[in-house]
Amino acid sequence: MWAILPALALSAILVLSGCSSGSKTVEETEEAAVPVTVAEAYRGSVEVTGSFTGVVEPETVVDVVHKTGGKVSEVRVKDGDKVQAGDLLIRLDSAELSAQVAQAEATLRVIQVQLESAADSLGDTRILYEEDIVSLQQFEQAETQYKVLEAQAAQAEATLQLVRTQLDDTQITAPIGGTVSGVTINSGEMLSPGIPVVTINKLDTMEVLVKLTEKDVGRVAVGQKVHVLVSAVCSDPLEGEIVMVSPVADFQTKTYRMKTALSNEDGRLKAGMTAAIEIDVAEEKDTVVLPVEAVITQQGEHVVYVAEEGLAYCRPVTLGLENGTTVSVLEGIEPGEQVVVSGQHYLQEGSKVKVVGGEGD
Repeated sequence: MWAILPALALSAILVLSGCSSGSKTVEETEEAAVPVTVAEAYRGSVEVTGSFTGVVEPETVVDVVHKTGGKVSEVRVKDGDKVQAGDLLIRLDSAELSAQVAQAEATLRVIQVQLESAADSLGDTRILYEEDIVSLQQFEQAETQYKVLEAQAAQAEATLQLVRTQLDDTQITAPIGGTVSGVTINSGEMLSPGIPVVTINKLDTMEVLVKLTEKDVGRVAVGQKVHVLVSAVCSDPLEGEIVMVSPVADFQTKTYRMKTALSNEDGRLKAGMTAAIEIDVAEEKDTVVLPVEAVITQQGEHVVYVAEEGLAYCRPVTLGLENGTTVSVLEGIEPGEQVVVSGQHYLQEGSKVKVVGGEGD
């Protein structure tokens, strides 16, 4: 009996060892679930935004020039001054022109007196001629004298008007309201004709000029609202409006000019600042929307993995617009399905999955 006990103990050990070994083999051959993150497909819109860089400029810039020039007697403004239309900017020396106006006025008065006398004489001569007291020749001489003086009076009036205009031009005024810049002359200097001496900038509204390619120009329109980021002023985008799109491309650059208007009532925007315009150049509405990372390429085909009851199913998809964050799916996915956005590169049809993050967690 004592001899049989060791043999029975050894048999029990061998039996237990065989169960344990068999259990380990089953675990090793069983497929492990792949941890994944999911997101829910939903119906919505996908917008594609284009970004274009330009420079902030005043809505209106007017260079003030003088037709004839002259000696500057007074400069009434400096850079940064605000002016209204008609305000005096620069006064030129007017002494000589004032004298010419006085002379022209005197000349005109003399001729007008002579003309009045000639008119009276012509009237008397006409009466005498009609009564056969004076000859036709005398009447015609009186008539000619009147017409000559009449022409001289018209010429004197024109001369007076000309010198008065020249005198008025010695007062250089603002053609529009705005902010002054570019004052380039001082009192006592000679102003050259046709050379800008003052610039008036209308700063209540600023504009950003950008250049569009032929691909983008057809995607924008006058009146369209856009976001404009001027980082020197604010970290948040400002609202702008497209006010001009050139219908003709630049001959050299083959690009199209586009202007966007920005309100500047607070005066924060300065000419020359850099601005980035963001424009919605394309949009797909009422479409199935996924995170862009959910889409992968397998064997040259776009596919998305859907997680359902612990398994992954591969769905070929037809894509629409993509903006770097979301993508439109035209075929292959329905709203509400849980699509794999992380871990999908390790999946195949029917793979076991364990949702560890995302909307399905």
